[in-house]
Amino acid sequence: MNDNLPTVMAVKDDFPAGHDLTILLHARLDGSAGSNRNRTPNAARLIGANTDVEAIEAWLKAKKRQSANTQRAYRREAYRLLAWAVAFKEKPVSSLTVEDVADFHGWLLMPENHPEWTRRGWVLIRGPLQPGSARQAMVILSGMFRWLVEAGYLAGNPFRLFDDGITAKEKAEEADAEIEHAFDKELWDWILRQVDTHQPDDTADQEYHAFERIRFILVFLYWTGLRRHELVSVTMNRIARERGQWILRVKGKGRKKLEPVVLLPPAVAALHRYRLSRGLPGFPMAAETEVPLIAAHRGNKSITDNYLNTLLKRMFRRLAVDAKRINGNWAEKLEAGTAHWLRHTLATHNAEAGVPMQDTADQLRHRSMDTTRRIYTHVKRLEKREKGLSKLLDYGD
Repeated sequence: MNDNLPTVMAVKDDFPAGHDLTILLHARLDGSAGSNRNRTPNAARLIGANTDVEAIEAWLKAKKRQSANTQRAYRREAYRLLAWAVAFKEKPVSSLTVEDVADFHGWLLMPENHPEWTRRGWVLIRGPLQPGSARQAMVILSGMFRWLVEAGYLAGNPFRLFDDGITAKEKAEEADAEIEHAFDKELWDWILRQVDTHQPDDTADQEYHAFERIRFILVFLYWTGLRRHELVSVTMNRIARERGQWILRVKGKGRKKLEPVVLLPPAVAALHRYRLSRGLPGFPMAAETEVPLIAAHRGNKSITDNYLNTLLKRMFRRLAVDAKRINGNWAEKLEAGTAHWLRHTLATHNAEAGVPMQDTADQLRHRSMDTTRRIYTHVKRLEKREKGLSKLLDYGD
């Protein structure tokens, strides 16, 4: 056994994090003697941490007002860095240099698992990250280091000095590629028809209930534009009639207040069907404060957002097998699809249908109109190009 690695005392998950396990490190690796520790005489120490784990936990505690999904992402990135530093660099986090940060970034893009991680049941990374995802991880960690510097725990932030070599043009191209993560209208219509061909005949069978759940997730995510963590965090009492319209109130990304999401008839119809399949009355009631919108098989708890994404990806892969007989490009799209694609699909279809940009931004609760505008601009640019190029078809007639 490698004595440099953390020792797990109690594991409840497949990722090292906070109260789910206790990590003990040898003194030379716990950060108490880290080379990047702030040892300036009379320097203000704003946190009581003396080890890297204590410092990380102090940072996470300071972020407790963030959404559960954001907190989980922060915890994942912090502890993945700690495990990587100890396993591959034999250094505490508080001794990492700019060169180490560059190596970590390279590892995110081409990772290898340490044998001890497998032995301990840790899944720290499931494969190479996309460049945008790797950059987001680096942004989170740079923010953590900046906070620890301001708290007086660290002397400097090596993440701030790291240059990933990505130009502004390349970042813009990545943003455009992200916009392409959507199903075009023809494919989407086919998906809706094809899903129903997989419906089990026996309504008493568990497969039937699983089908009704995934069908509801698919349709409801599209028509509402919800993020997956928003969908699994909602209880039925958050849905009510207001001024003749069904409204879902949800706490969005980084928001403290509940925000309204309009439920158009297809979303209401999908909800009605799914509730009946669960043995519930057709429409939500104010008393249903403990009834999750998305139910686990036992019905009294919701599924996790990661499991929701897994269910959708499984369904997309099954549909990809069907699509290969019709259109190879459809199959490729389906094999790559995730829950977030449905949000992008709705925004793209709204732009194509002429839905006012502000209405789309409000429904998706974008924090910046720039996000919505980028999607609309992309769609309009393609439409304009097609219209211009089509003039050649009439040339000479």
